[in-house]
Amino acid sequence: MKYKKKIIWLVIIAAVIFSGYKLFAPKAPTTTYTTEDVVKGNLTQTVSVTGELKSDESVGLSFKSSGKIEQMNVEIGDKVTKGQRLAVIEKGVLNEQLRQAQADIKTQKNTLDNMKGNDVYSRDQRVAQKAVVQKFEAARDAVLRQMRDVVMVSPMDGTVVEKKIDLNETAVMNATVLTIANPDNLFVESNIPEADIVKIATEQKALVTFDALTEKDIFTATVVEIDPASTVIQDVVYYRVKLKLDSADARLKIGMSCNVDVLTAQAEDVLMIPQRAVKTEGLRQYVEVLKADGVSVEKVYVETGLSGDNGMVEVLNNLKAGEKVVTFTKTN
Repeated sequence: MKYKKKIIWLVIIAAVIFSGYKLFAPKAPTTTYTTEDVVKGNLTQTVSVTGELKSDESVGLSFKSSGKIEQMNVEIGDKVTKGQRLAVIEKGVLNEQLRQAQADIKTQKNTLDNMKGNDVYSRDQRVAQKAVVQKFEAARDAVLRQMRDVVMVSPMDGTVVEKKIDLNETAVMNATVLTIANPDNLFVESNIPEADIVKIATEQKALVTFDALTEKDIFTATVVEIDPASTVIQDVVYYRVKLKLDSADARLKIGMSCNVDVLTAQAEDVLMIPQRAVKTEGLRQYVEVLKADGVSVEKVYVETGLSGDNGMVEVLNNLKAGEKVVTFTKTN
């Protein structure tokens, strides 16, 4: 009887020891994988920038001399025609200069007339006096030109898109007072950072949306010009790019701001995986593919192609659609 009890106690003790070992013994680490399927589809790569709507025909107008604005006949948004009188600056002393020039011409002509009928004067003296008359006539013509220059006229049909000076303010010589543009010949101007300019080429297509319109109002455009020289804006290097809208719209106005997505590359019906699934090993790239057992992975070396805007990248070899690539590994 005592022997049986001893056996029972030994069994109980062994069970307790085994349970304690199972409870407190270090557990083997477990690994879980987050995966994404290898899929087939279309990839696009775009460069997104902001831009401004401008006119392909635009001219800044200024006066050839400084003066106070005496007349301002237009406002921003006004339509003008070629030859229309836009603004006038005060003539200042020009009227007095013209009167003096005309008086000088009259005096010198009278002298010339007196010399013609008088044998006291030689032919050379009369020729010299004629030259004096012509000199004063040239001075008068210069004043007349200056008087014409105080009137600003439109060199083209268009719309006033900028006015920098108002009535009674002083216009500075050669400083732009008004800008006239053709509202029917519009283009988008954007500044592309130097990091993206190598992706941009003429004839590329773009999608354009305007802040003043709805998100559903999407316009297409074509890259038509890329400046060869850079422009530095706040210590950042940019290149000016010009895009021509493929269609006109009466709602579009010069100066509107817009968002531009230039399609720089695309690949259709290709295998693709998330960019974050691609790892590097020296100069080689690889992915980890989850095996059919769902618990182990296989390293597969791959070559990648186009990187898309949505975080996906084209994969060129060694993978098939439907395979699962590891994007995140967690070990407990």
